[in-house]
Amino acid sequence: MVKIDDDTQKALLLFNRRTEAAEAVKAAERNLAKAVKAKDEAAAALKRAQDSGGGAESVAEAEAEWRTAVDAWQRARDGEEPEEAPAEDTADETPDADEDTPAEDTADTPTSDEKE
Repeated sequence: MVKIDDDTQKALLLFNRRTEAAEAVKAAERNLAKAVKAKDEAAAALKRAQDSGGGAESVAEAEAEWRTAVDAWQRARDGEEPEEAPAEDTADETPDADEDTPAEDTADTPTSDEKE
């Protein structure tokens, strides 16, 4: 192993810290750009849903997506960690699985109505 004097070691540590900081800034810029794009796409989808007259349900769904995108954009703009967004996506997948379960329960419900 090569011995490094204290000044060289300090310089290397400083270089590594600055490199990591620069990479963090670039990652934050990429996350912000993605959030802006998602927000703009959600706004366009909401506008299309409102203009198409597809119904209150499709407009409400598009508005919910837009609100989520705006929230993610605000977090990215404020420099908060983007780790929260994947947790929300996972939470969104869980209710989908739960939605299947009530559908099965609904299938059981008419059976109990038939008994009446």
